[in-house]
Amino acid sequence: MAAGLAESATRPRYGSTLRVEMQADVRRLDPSERPTDAAEAAAKDKLETLVFERLVRLDENGRAQPALALSWEHDAAAKRWVFRLRAGVKFHDGTTLSPDKVVASLRPGGAWLASAGEGAVVIQSDLPEPDLLPDLAHPRQSIALRRDDGTLWGTGAFRPAGSETGRRLALTANEDYWGGRPFLDRITIEMGRAPRDQMLDLELGKAEFIEISPADVRTVEQRGMKVWSSAARDTIALVFERGRPAVEDPRVRQAIAFSIDCAAIHNVRLQRQGEIAGGLLPGWLSGYAFLFSKVHDPARARQLIARMEHPVPALALSYDALDPLARDIAERIAVDAREAGITIQVSTAPARSDLRLVRIRPGSLQPAAALADLAAFFHLSESVNLLPRSTHEALYHAERALLEDFRVIPLFHLPELYALSPRVKTWTQPGVSKSGEWNLEDVWIDVEKP
Repeated sequence: MAAGLAESATRPRYGSTLRVEMQADVRRLDPSERPTDAAEAAAKDKLETLVFERLVRLDENGRAQPALALSWEHDAAAKRWVFRLRAGVKFHDGTTLSPDKVVASLRPGGAWLASAGEGAVVIQSDLPEPDLLPDLAHPRQSIALRRDDGTLWGTGAFRPAGSETGRRLALTANEDYWGGRPFLDRITIEMGRAPRDQMLDLELGKAEFIEISPADVRTVEQRGMKVWSSAARDTIALVFERGRPAVEDPRVRQAIAFSIDCAAIHNVRLQRQGEIAGGLLPGWLSGYAFLFSKVHDPARARQLIARMEHPVPALALSYDALDPLARDIAERIAVDAREAGITIQVSTAPARSDLRLVRIRPGSLQPAAALADLAAFFHLSESVNLLPRSTHEALYHAERALLEDFRVIPLFHLPELYALSPRVKTWTQPGVSKSGEWNLEDVWIDVEKP
């Protein structure tokens, strides 16, 4: 009897509502629209993945797996690809998925064009497309059925149920989902919620799934709640503004790099979450991150400043006021720099800053594409030539070239962290993938109170 009770307690249950809270405010679920705000874009990708699907998806190791396309093949030159569609897939309005509807949704990149075949989608290019699969797995290639009135329908495990207020989104289970009905009946997403409010709602039982910062992990675990984590994808870095006379001397930038005690910040402020960054790409993605060392040498920093002909003026460091970690990290950087003889004033006014503390996530799980994303974001792309199928050695030398003048100082690679009510369970796969996507079709709510 005891064994039977234990089994029934862990068996998934259909029904219930998962209440999610997030800080970003996503205005519209439309894969064709890309927000300029990085936080909104990241949140939008997660929500759209619940509703819309792509031809292929990437697994935890970045390898392509079947999604709406059950199989694919290409010629020896990788110029012609044929994707066989999964049978029996329907959009949320009951329309059957067909090759022509897939072609209408795809956004061609580079030199390739898509056309509809017999039960298949054909992609043809004048140039080799060896990295086509990661491109098709990106959220921007989500398949959506667009009606004349602007209504969008997807094929995902959940379907929109309307927006009850400007910052509240509701999703309901797709009863006819080709992968099987999800356990949850409904998901509600409250947007624009400050981190402190999210934590309070979780403790009061008003939410089951919230965002947290590394500083909150210990508190959450001590209170008997669970933590879900992605891989360390976000790069936190210092960026020196071009054209600002105070930081044009590379010795100033190098001295600041040597002054920062990343180990202390990682141990105390970040509660050992993520990893200290020597390079732009995290180790799990590049495979060579250990070759970049992070040196804390305040004596050397003071020597560099002492050899300068003129005193270094006070520098202005800006940070994102909406990032709960940014202020703590920025203030600690200012303290460390003061020990080296550099005065840094911290504020949230980027227009007048000499250097910025930024947080960026590359949009690809392919090392070359991810490094290209970061190089473009930091305006470093003119100094390096990246090829899609570059070797690890070539990528390493390219990344070293990007960092050699200390225009960008990588500090940390951080994961996305979520706190959950103990009632939230998952069945066959993690609720948050390595890439940070939400796998909520396998999530269920235990009706028993912990």
